Amino acid sequence: MSLVKVDSQRRIYIPKEIPFKADKAIIMPYGASFLLIPVPEKIIEIDVKASIQELKKRAEEKAREEVTIGMDKQK
Repeated sequence: MSLVKVDSQRRIYIPKEIPFKADKAIIMPYGASFLLIPVPEKIIEIDVKASIQELKKRAEEKAREEVTIGMDKQK
């Protein structure tokens, strides 16, 4: 875990020791925290029958699950 500063223009700088290799990211509220999700350079288009709302719900559940697993490993 790293402590980062927010500048006057609300920018945060990710420390080099954190492996973050993306030019763009999605930031999502997660309770009192935020999730930072890297956006890949090449986006693969797929045909999915699920609705956008269902996909968002699944993505959020998966992100929460991964964060919980990551936090458990840090203990």
